[in-house]
Amino acid sequence: MKFCYSIHLFKYSSLTESKQVNNIEKEEKRTNSNKKQDDPKTEEVRLVLLLSVCYAANIGGLGTLIGTGPNLVFKGMLAELHPASTEVTFTTWMMYNTPGMVLCVLIAWFYLWMLYVRGQKIRVNNESKEKIFAIISERYDTLGSITPHETSVLVLFSILVCLLVFRDPKFMPGWEALIGLPKKIGDSAPAMAVAFLLFFLPSNLRDLNSPPILKWKSVQAKLPWGIIILFGGGFGLAHGAKESGFSDLLSVKLSSLSILPPGVLVAIICFTISILTEIISNTTLATIMLPVLNQMALSIGVNPLLLMLTCTISCSFSFMLPVATPPNAIIYENSNMKTMDMVFAAKPCQKLQIDPKIQQQFSYEVFPRSH
Repeated sequence: MKFCYSIHLFKYSSLTESKQVNNIEKEEKRTNSNKKQDDPKTEEVRLVLLLSVCYAANIGGLGTLIGTGPNLVFKGMLAELHPASTEVTFTTWMMYNTPGMVLCVLIAWFYLWMLYVRGQKIRVNNESKEKIFAIISERYDTLGSITPHETSVLVLFSILVCLLVFRDPKFMPGWEALIGLPKKIGDSAPAMAVAFLLFFLPSNLRDLNSPPILKWKSVQAKLPWGIIILFGGGFGLAHGAKESGFSDLLSVKLSSLSILPPGVLVAIICFTISILTEIISNTTLATIMLPVLNQMALSIGVNPLLLMLTCTISCSFSFMLPVATPPNAIIYENSNMKTMDMVFAAKPCQKLQIDPKIQQQFSYEVFPRSH
Protein backbone atom coordinates (compact mmCIF):
# COMPACT_ATOMS: atom_id res chain seq x y z
CA MET A 1 0.00 0.00 0.00
CA LYS A 2 2.83 2.34 0.76
CA PHE A 3 3.93 2.43 -2.86
CA CYS A 4 0.48 3.56 -3.86
CA TYR A 5 1.61 6.77 -2.19
CA SER A 6 4.57 6.86 -4.55
CA ILE A 7 2.28 6.50 -7.54
CA HIS A 8 0.30 9.47 -6.35
CA LEU A 9 3.46 11.42 -5.63
CA PHE A 10 4.67 10.82 -9.15
CA LYS A 11 1.37 12.31 -10.28
CA TYR A 12 2.12 15.37 -8.16
CA SER A 13 5.57 15.47 -9.73
CA SER A 14 4.07 15.40 -13.19
CA LEU A 15 1.77 18.25 -12.18
CA THR A 16 4.79 20.24 -11.07
CA GLU A 17 6.61 19.54 -14.32
CA SER A 18 3.53 20.57 -16.29
CA LYS A 19 3.39 23.75 -14.25
CA GLN A 20 7.02 24.53 -15.06
CA VAL A 21 6.49 23.93 -18.77
CA ASN A 22 3.36 26.03 -18.86
CA ASN A 23 5.06 28.88 -17.01
CA ILE A 24 7.36 29.29 -20.02
CA GLU A 25 4.32 30.20 -22.09
CA LYS A 26 2.61 32.28 -19.42
CA GLU A 27 4.28 35.60 -20.20
CA GLU A 28 3.62 35.16 -23.90
CA LYS A 29 -0.06 34.51 -23.22
CA ARG A 30 -0.42 37.55 -21.02
CA THR A 31 1.46 39.74 -23.49
CA ASN A 32 -0.85 38.66 -26.29
CA SER A 33 -3.81 39.27 -24.01
CA ASN A 34 -2.70 42.83 -23.39
CA LYS A 35 -2.27 43.45 -27.09
CA LYS A 36 -5.71 42.23 -27.99
CA GLN A 37 -8.50 42.28 -25.45
CA ASP A 38 -11.05 39.53 -26.02
CA ASP A 39 -14.72 40.44 -26.14
CA PRO A 40 -16.73 39.56 -23.00
CA LYS A 41 -18.43 36.53 -24.55
CA THR A 42 -15.15 34.99 -25.66
CA GLU A 43 -13.61 35.69 -22.27
CA GLU A 44 -16.47 33.90 -20.52
CA VAL A 45 -16.07 30.86 -22.76
CA ARG A 46 -12.35 30.83 -22.02
CA LEU A 47 -13.05 31.10 -18.29
CA VAL A 48 -15.56 28.24 -18.27
CA LEU A 49 -13.14 25.96 -20.14
CA LEU A 50 -10.40 26.62 -17.60
CA LEU A 51 -12.75 26.08 -14.66
CA SER A 52 -13.95 22.85 -16.26
CA VAL A 53 -10.41 21.48 -16.22
CA CYS A 54 -9.96 22.60 -12.62
CA TYR A 55 -13.19 21.06 -11.34
CA ALA A 56 -12.75 17.83 -13.29
CA ALA A 57 -9.22 17.36 -11.92
CA ASN A 58 -10.41 17.77 -8.33
CA ILE A 59 -13.57 15.68 -8.63
CA GLY A 60 -11.97 12.98 -10.78
CA GLY A 61 -9.50 12.15 -8.02
CA LEU A 62 -12.35 10.60 -6.03
CA GLY A 63 -12.62 7.67 -8.44
CA THR A 64 -9.66 5.59 -7.24
CA LEU A 65 -7.57 5.12 -4.13
CA ILE A 66 -4.55 6.61 -5.87
CA GLY A 67 -6.49 9.51 -7.37
CA THR A 68 -5.64 12.11 -4.76
CA GLY A 69 -3.70 12.54 -1.54
CA PRO A 70 -6.56 12.33 1.00
CA ASN A 71 -7.59 8.95 -0.44
CA LEU A 72 -4.13 7.56 0.24
CA VAL A 73 -4.06 9.03 3.73
CA PHE A 74 -7.45 7.43 4.44
CA LYS A 75 -6.28 4.00 3.31
CA GLY A 76 -3.09 4.27 5.33
CA MET A 77 -4.92 5.46 8.45
CA LEU A 78 -7.45 2.65 8.14
CA ALA A 79 -4.65 0.09 7.91
CA GLU A 80 -2.90 1.65 10.91
CA LEU A 81 -5.95 2.04 13.15
CA HIS A 82 -7.85 -1.08 12.07
CA PRO A 83 -5.26 -3.60 10.81
CA ALA A 84 -7.74 -6.45 10.39
CA SER A 85 -10.16 -4.42 8.28
CA THR A 86 -10.57 -5.64 4.70
CA GLU A 87 -13.63 -3.62 3.70
CA VAL A 88 -11.74 -1.05 1.63
CA THR A 89 -9.82 -2.31 -1.39
CA PHE A 90 -8.92 -0.71 -4.71
CA THR A 91 -12.01 -2.27 -6.31
CA THR A 92 -14.53 -1.55 -3.55
CA TRP A 93 -13.35 2.05 -3.43
CA MET A 94 -14.00 2.40 -7.16
CA MET A 95 -17.41 0.74 -6.88
CA TYR A 96 -18.35 3.05 -4.02
CA ASN A 97 -17.00 6.36 -5.32
CA THR A 98 -17.09 6.15 -9.13
CA PRO A 99 -20.89 6.63 -9.41
CA GLY A 100 -20.74 9.65 -7.12
CA MET A 101 -17.72 11.00 -8.98
CA VAL A 102 -19.51 10.75 -12.33
CA LEU A 103 -22.60 12.41 -10.87
CA CYS A 104 -20.51 15.25 -9.41
CA VAL A 105 -18.81 15.81 -12.78
CA LEU A 106 -22.21 16.01 -14.49
CA ILE A 107 -23.49 18.43 -11.84
CA ALA A 108 -20.37 20.60 -12.23
CA TRP A 109 -20.78 20.59 -16.02
CA PHE A 110 -24.44 21.56 -15.79
CA TYR A 111 -23.68 24.26 -13.23
CA LEU A 112 -20.93 25.84 -15.36
CA TRP A 113 -23.10 25.58 -18.45
CA MET A 114 -25.96 27.36 -16.69
CA LEU A 115 -23.63 29.99 -15.25
CA TYR A 116 -21.57 30.88 -18.33
CA VAL A 117 -22.73 29.18 -21.54
CA ARG A 118 -26.54 29.33 -21.53
CA GLY A 119 -27.77 32.15 -23.71
CA GLN A 120 -24.34 32.85 -25.19
CA LYS A 121 -24.55 33.13 -28.97
CA ILE A 122 -20.99 32.26 -29.89
CA ARG A 123 -20.70 31.61 -33.59
CA VAL A 124 -17.89 29.37 -34.74
CA ASN A 125 -17.28 29.93 -38.46
CA ASN A 126 -15.10 27.87 -40.78
CA GLU A 127 -12.12 30.17 -40.25
CA SER A 128 -12.28 29.66 -36.49
CA LYS A 129 -12.57 25.90 -36.93
CA GLU A 130 -9.50 25.87 -39.14
CA LYS A 131 -7.50 27.85 -36.58
CA ILE A 132 -8.56 25.50 -33.78
CA PHE A 133 -7.66 22.46 -35.84
CA ALA A 134 -4.29 23.99 -36.75
CA ILE A 135 -3.43 24.66 -33.09
CA ILE A 136 -4.41 21.14 -32.03
CA SER A 137 -2.49 19.60 -34.92
CA GLU A 138 0.61 21.63 -34.09
CA ARG A 139 0.51 20.54 -30.45
CA TYR A 140 -0.05 16.93 -31.48
CA ASP A 141 2.87 16.98 -33.90
CA THR A 142 5.21 18.26 -31.19
CA LEU A 143 4.52 15.10 -29.18
CA GLY A 144 6.20 12.94 -31.79
CA SER A 145 5.66 9.20 -32.11
CA ILE A 146 5.48 6.98 -29.04
CA THR A 147 8.89 5.71 -27.95
CA PRO A 148 9.85 2.24 -26.66
CA HIS A 149 10.43 3.88 -23.28
CA GLU A 150 6.85 5.18 -23.19
CA THR A 151 5.47 1.86 -24.41
CA SER A 152 7.18 0.02 -21.57
CA VAL A 153 5.76 2.43 -18.99
CA LEU A 154 2.27 2.08 -20.46
CA VAL A 155 2.42 -1.73 -20.36
CA LEU A 156 3.74 -1.80 -16.79
CA PHE A 157 1.14 0.69 -15.63
CA SER A 158 -1.65 -1.36 -17.24
CA ILE A 159 -0.37 -4.48 -15.47
CA LEU A 160 -0.27 -2.62 -12.16
CA VAL A 161 -3.86 -1.40 -12.53
CA CYS A 162 -5.07 -4.93 -13.30
CA LEU A 163 -3.22 -6.34 -10.28
CA LEU A 164 -4.66 -3.67 -7.99
CA VAL A 165 -8.22 -4.07 -9.25
CA PHE A 166 -8.28 -7.88 -9.18
CA ARG A 167 -6.33 -8.45 -5.96
CA ASP A 168 -9.50 -8.69 -3.89
CA PRO A 169 -12.47 -7.48 -5.96
CA LYS A 170 -15.05 -8.92 -3.49
CA PHE A 171 -17.48 -9.94 -6.25
CA MET A 172 -15.15 -12.79 -7.30
CA PRO A 173 -12.04 -14.53 -5.90
CA GLY A 174 -9.00 -12.33 -6.35
CA TRP A 175 -5.55 -13.43 -7.44
CA GLU A 176 -4.22 -13.24 -3.89
CA ALA A 177 -6.74 -15.93 -2.86
CA LEU A 178 -5.97 -18.06 -5.91
CA ILE A 179 -2.29 -18.33 -5.01
CA GLY A 180 -3.18 -19.49 -1.50
CA LEU A 181 -2.08 -16.44 0.51
CA PRO A 182 -5.29 -14.55 1.33
CA LYS A 183 -4.84 -11.37 3.38
CA LYS A 184 -1.07 -11.81 3.27
CA ILE A 185 -0.50 -9.61 0.25
CA GLY A 186 -1.49 -5.97 0.17
CA ASP A 187 -1.55 -3.40 -2.60
CA SER A 188 2.10 -2.73 -1.89
CA ALA A 189 3.24 -6.08 -3.32
CA PRO A 190 2.29 -5.53 -7.00
CA ALA A 191 3.16 -1.84 -6.75
CA MET A 192 6.67 -2.53 -5.44
CA ALA A 193 7.18 -5.24 -8.06
CA VAL A 194 6.33 -2.85 -10.89
CA ALA A 195 8.52 -0.16 -9.31
CA PHE A 196 11.53 -2.46 -9.26
CA LEU A 197 10.91 -3.35 -12.90
CA LEU A 198 11.08 0.34 -13.79
CA PHE A 199 14.58 0.48 -12.34
CA PHE A 200 15.81 -2.76 -13.92
CA LEU A 201 14.18 -3.06 -17.34
CA PRO A 202 16.01 -1.31 -20.21
CA SER A 203 14.21 1.61 -21.79
CA ASN A 204 14.51 -0.14 -25.16
CA LEU A 205 13.93 -3.89 -24.94
CA ARG A 206 15.61 -4.37 -28.32
CA ASP A 207 18.81 -2.90 -26.90
CA LEU A 208 19.65 -4.53 -23.58
CA ASN A 209 22.50 -2.07 -23.07
CA SER A 210 20.14 0.91 -23.05
CA PRO A 211 19.66 2.77 -19.74
CA PRO A 212 16.84 1.68 -17.41
CA ILE A 213 13.34 3.08 -17.75
CA LEU A 214 13.66 5.02 -14.51
CA LYS A 215 16.87 6.28 -12.92
CA TRP A 216 17.30 6.93 -9.23
CA LYS A 217 18.69 10.39 -9.95
CA SER A 218 15.38 11.37 -11.55
CA VAL A 219 13.42 10.05 -8.58
CA GLN A 220 15.72 11.79 -6.13
CA ALA A 221 15.44 15.12 -7.94
CA LYS A 222 11.75 15.18 -8.87
CA LEU A 223 9.94 13.23 -6.15
CA PRO A 224 8.36 15.59 -3.58
CA TRP A 225 9.86 13.99 -0.48
CA GLY A 226 8.02 16.39 1.79
CA ILE A 227 4.72 14.67 1.03
CA ILE A 228 6.18 11.28 1.98
CA ILE A 229 7.36 12.75 5.29
CA LEU A 230 3.87 14.22 5.78
CA PHE A 231 2.28 10.81 5.22
CA GLY A 232 4.71 9.11 7.58
CA GLY A 233 4.22 11.79 10.20
CA GLY A 234 0.48 11.32 10.04
CA PHE A 235 0.73 7.57 10.59
CA GLY A 236 3.20 8.14 13.41
CA LEU A 237 0.82 10.63 14.98
CA ALA A 238 -2.05 8.15 14.85
CA HIS A 239 0.08 5.36 16.33
CA GLY A 240 1.47 7.63 19.04
CA ALA A 241 -2.00 8.81 20.06
CA LYS A 242 -3.15 5.22 20.32
CA GLU A 243 -0.17 4.00 22.38
CA SER A 244 0.02 7.02 24.69
CA GLY A 245 -3.62 6.85 25.74
CA PHE A 246 -4.52 10.15 24.10
CA SER A 247 -7.07 8.33 21.94
CA ASP A 248 -8.83 7.01 25.04
CA LEU A 249 -8.88 10.47 26.60
CA LEU A 250 -10.26 11.94 23.39
CA SER A 251 -12.89 9.20 23.30
CA VAL A 252 -14.17 10.22 26.73
CA LYS A 253 -14.27 13.92 25.80
CA LEU A 254 -16.16 13.28 22.57
CA SER A 255 -18.68 10.82 23.98
CA SER A 256 -21.12 13.70 24.59
CA LEU A 257 -21.60 13.96 20.82
CA SER A 258 -23.54 10.70 20.87
CA ILE A 259 -26.74 12.73 21.26
CA LEU A 260 -26.36 13.93 17.65
CA PRO A 261 -27.75 11.73 14.86
CA PRO A 262 -25.10 10.39 12.44
CA GLY A 263 -26.66 12.38 9.61
CA VAL A 264 -26.13 15.62 11.50
CA LEU A 265 -22.50 14.72 12.18
CA VAL A 266 -21.98 14.01 8.48
CA ALA A 267 -23.43 17.40 7.56
CA ILE A 268 -21.24 19.19 10.12
CA ILE A 269 -18.11 17.39 8.92
CA CYS A 270 -18.88 18.11 5.25
CA PHE A 271 -19.38 21.82 5.92
CA THR A 272 -16.34 22.17 8.19
CA ILE A 273 -13.91 20.23 6.00
CA SER A 274 -15.07 21.96 2.81
CA ILE A 275 -14.24 25.32 4.41
CA LEU A 276 -10.91 24.29 5.95
CA THR A 277 -9.67 22.63 2.77
CA GLU A 278 -9.74 26.00 1.00
CA ILE A 279 -6.97 27.36 3.23
CA ILE A 280 -5.19 24.13 4.25
CA SER A 281 -3.70 21.53 1.93
CA ASN A 282 -6.24 18.75 1.48
CA THR A 283 -3.62 16.09 2.24
CA THR A 284 -2.50 17.87 5.40
CA LEU A 285 -6.09 18.34 6.53
CA ALA A 286 -6.89 14.65 6.03
CA THR A 287 -3.75 13.66 7.94
CA ILE A 288 -4.81 15.80 10.91
CA MET A 289 -8.53 15.07 10.98
CA LEU A 290 -8.84 11.34 10.20
CA PRO A 291 -7.39 10.06 13.52
CA VAL A 292 -9.64 12.47 15.43
CA LEU A 293 -12.75 11.43 13.50
CA ASN A 294 -11.88 7.76 13.95
CA GLN A 295 -11.78 8.21 17.71
CA MET A 296 -14.94 10.29 17.65
CA ALA A 297 -16.78 7.50 15.83
CA LEU A 298 -15.60 4.89 18.32
CA SER A 299 -16.63 7.04 21.27
CA ILE A 300 -20.21 7.52 20.05
CA GLY A 301 -20.66 4.01 18.66
CA VAL A 302 -20.64 4.84 14.94
CA ASN A 303 -18.72 2.97 12.28
CA PRO A 304 -15.48 4.96 11.73
CA LEU A 305 -15.86 4.50 7.97
CA LEU A 306 -18.84 6.84 7.98
CA LEU A 307 -17.01 9.83 9.42
CA MET A 308 -13.61 9.07 7.88
CA LEU A 309 -15.03 8.69 4.37
CA THR A 310 -17.03 11.88 4.81
CA CYS A 311 -13.85 13.78 5.67
CA THR A 312 -11.82 12.16 2.89
CA ILE A 313 -14.33 12.92 0.16
CA SER A 314 -14.98 16.46 1.41
CA CYS A 315 -11.25 17.22 1.21
CA SER A 316 -11.43 16.94 -2.59
CA PHE A 317 -14.17 19.56 -2.95
CA SER A 318 -11.86 22.56 -2.86
CA PHE A 319 -12.64 24.84 -5.78
CA MET A 320 -12.66 28.37 -4.42
CA LEU A 321 -9.03 29.47 -3.91
CA PRO A 322 -5.87 28.93 -5.99
CA VAL A 323 -3.94 27.67 -2.95
CA ALA A 324 -6.42 24.89 -2.20
CA THR A 325 -5.09 22.22 -4.59
CA PRO A 326 -2.37 21.90 -7.27
CA PRO A 327 -4.93 21.93 -10.14
CA ASN A 328 -6.35 25.21 -8.84
CA ALA A 329 -2.89 26.75 -8.64
CA ILE A 330 -1.86 25.60 -12.12
CA ILE A 331 -5.03 26.88 -13.77
CA TYR A 332 -4.79 30.20 -11.92
CA GLU A 333 -1.12 30.88 -12.61
CA ASN A 334 -1.35 30.05 -16.30
CA SER A 335 -4.31 32.25 -17.07
CA ASN A 336 -5.57 35.78 -16.55
CA MET A 337 -8.18 34.51 -14.13
CA LYS A 338 -8.88 36.59 -11.05
CA THR A 339 -9.27 35.08 -7.59
CA MET A 340 -12.84 36.35 -7.39
CA ASP A 341 -13.64 34.52 -10.63
CA MET A 342 -12.83 31.24 -8.90
CA VAL A 343 -14.66 32.21 -5.70
CA PHE A 344 -17.78 33.38 -7.52
CA ALA A 345 -18.03 30.23 -9.61
CA ALA A 346 -17.06 27.73 -6.92
CA LYS A 347 -19.07 28.87 -3.91
CA PRO A 348 -22.41 27.37 -5.05
CA CYS A 349 -20.67 24.36 -6.61
CA GLN A 350 -19.25 23.40 -3.23
CA LYS A 351 -22.78 22.84 -1.97
CA LEU A 352 -23.18 19.95 -4.43
CA GLN A 353 -21.18 17.42 -2.46
CA ILE A 354 -22.45 13.86 -2.44
CA ASP A 355 -23.46 12.61 1.01
CA PRO A 356 -21.10 9.70 1.75
CA LYS A 357 -23.77 8.20 3.98
CA ILE A 358 -25.25 6.38 0.97
CA GLN A 359 -24.59 2.68 1.61
CA GLN A 360 -23.15 0.95 -1.44
CA GLN A 361 -20.15 -1.25 -0.83
CA PHE A 362 -19.48 -0.54 2.84
CA SER A 363 -21.79 -1.53 5.68
CA TYR A 364 -21.91 1.21 8.29
CA GLU A 365 -23.78 -1.06 10.71
CA VAL A 366 -20.73 -3.30 11.01
CA PHE A 367 -17.54 -1.97 12.56
CA PRO A 368 -14.13 -2.63 10.98
CA ARG A 369 -12.96 -6.11 11.89
CA SER A 370 -10.42 -4.95 14.43
CA HIS A 371 -13.39 -3.90 16.56
